[in-house]
Amino acid sequence: MADFSQRDYEHMLDMAVAVLESRTPESMWHLVGQEILEVLHATTTIFVDLCWEQRTGQAEGWAPEWVGRTPLAELVGRRMRQEHPLFRYTASGERRPATVDEVCDRTEWLRSDCYHEAYEIYGTTRQMALPLPATGKVIRGFIMGRPGKDFTPRETALAARLQPLLRSVDIHVREMRRLRGAHEGESGTPHPERTAGDLGITPRELTVLNVLAEGLTAAAIARRLGISVRTVHVHLDRIYRKLGTRDRLTTVLLAKDLGLTRSPDDSA
Repeated sequence: MADFSQRDYEHMLDMAVAVLESRTPESMWHLVGQEILEVLHATTTIFVDLCWEQRTGQAEGWAPEWVGRTPLAELVGRRMRQEHPLFRYTASGERRPATVDEVCDRTEWLRSDCYHEAYEIYGTTRQMALPLPATGKVIRGFIMGRPGKDFTPRETALAARLQPLLRSVDIHVREMRRLRGAHEGESGTPHPERTAGDLGITPRELTVLNVLAEGLTAAAIARRLGISVRTVHVHLDRIYRKLGTRDRLTTVLLAKDLGLTRSPDDSA
């Protein structure tokens, strides 16, 4: 088993705190990308969400900042047509973090268009995939790159330890985007994130509150958000205290009156 340093665990904690305190879904993966660069000693990190069979999807890059200014959609499209070895690996259903050298022949990689273009654009010679949970032949997760020495077994093991945290971040970002989408186009009412901030309710608590408003049990909320039932109850206790309520029904009704949630029939 890899021996992780105190600083490695501090990076994980810093990442979790930064994400859960952020009120904008757009900035969360940026924060994660910056931390991944440092903790895994990478020079570039790109997030991909692709359908392998249809050769479609999207990619985002934030770290370093200039990566986000490169034509990622065009670049990733070529990578899928070229059948990048890490794309093939993830599309096969593998979820363990792995380097290019682990999944294909080094000589084949050095002769590939994927390698030469990555070197010309980013200066990277080594790459590693950090997949996230996905269904079917979906490629979802981070591709990291750097020049010089390959990612070590310790670094790939650390990437594996990061996966549960990144899975929780992924779910949190999706729920926040869903909440934001549900309120888009409404006028005359404060945005729930702004109201929540005024009440001292954190983005994570707001996510739990909105799932609670759907009528889910604590166990179902835990499954939905990828957290423990105990953590759900901790969030609920804090929400009750901040709203001055004592039970689920009163909390949901008050939250709706305050514009913090929407009932399912509001979107009908």
